[in-house]
Amino acid sequence: MQFASRGSADLVEELRLRRWARENYVASGHRDQTWHPLVLDEMRRRDQELTAAASYSAVARRIVPLVPDHGRLVRGPHIELVRPHVLLRVPVVE
Repeated sequence: MQFASRGSADLVEELRLRRWARENYVASGHRDQTWHPLVLDEMRRRDQELTAAASYSAVARRIVPLVPDHGRLVRGPHIELVRPHVLLRVPVVE
């Protein structure tokens, strides 16, 4: 992609260049240093994001989920409340 201006860009132009840099990301060893400074800056930001994501995934690989005992089961309280067998006493008419 050829860039017409080398100076400061307006907001729309800056966003367009940053979007182009995200969509056409190139590893740091293969970048052309004559590209627009905004493009290079956005690619450096993308490098930092990828580095941070890699460090998080390294931690996540060490976490092993526990296997459930009985599949999906909703457990109740640990101590059952004592409930009377008779819920309602009906008066006896003689």
